[in-house]
Amino acid sequence: MRNIPNYITFARLLLVPLFVVLLLDPTPFTTKLAVAVFICAAFTDYLDGAIARRYAAVSDFGKLLDPLADKLLVMAALVMLLGLRDDMYGDPWVPGWMVFLVLAREIWITGMRGVSATKGLIVPAKSAGKIKNVLQIVAIVFLLLHSPRFEFFGLMLTAQVIGLYLLLFSILFSYVGAYEYTMQAFRAAGFAGGLAAEPEAENGGQAGGVPGS
Repeated sequence: MRNIPNYITFARLLLVPLFVVLLLDPTPFTTKLAVAVFICAAFTDYLDGAIARRYAAVSDFGKLLDPLADKLLVMAALVMLLGLRDDMYGDPWVPGWMVFLVLAREIWITGMRGVSATKGLIVPAKSAGKIKNVLQIVAIVFLLLHSPRFEFFGLMLTAQVIGLYLLLFSILFSYVGAYEYTMQAFRAAGFAGGLAAEPEAENGGQAGGVPGS
């Protein structure tokens, strides 16, 4: 039972290439299948966490693997959305600058997680990061649906427009979460002292730098 959450996470990893293949040469049918695969993969994120907490099967390996699987799923979806073009104007279904901001943040956090791991530390996600995850998943589902219209506060908006707004909100939360995570990692690893020593280094002393930064 203890390894079941990790097996579910591995299953999510296996769904990522299937999702990508479905969008390589998209048709309305394969795009709908891709949406279904994405939703299933996103659900496994909730499922493995629920099982891990229910049966006290939380492991350090799972704490590292689970967010990496989440990032691969989200990155794959955003990259594939860049390749999908509007039939009328030829614009990508998601702007490149949004994808850049998401990927830059994820690369930074992955690097911070690696630095923490070298110190034997596992820094859990904060609330802003969890909100970001939910917003990203819902945003990507709407972006993949693209064309259907929904009434939103009295306005008729396409799924793409709703998805873009949700993605923008997720980016804002993601950078708040990145700041919280970075500060938490620095404090947990004792980096604050090294950072405070940097002004002395400018006067000829040797700074206690951050390993791997």
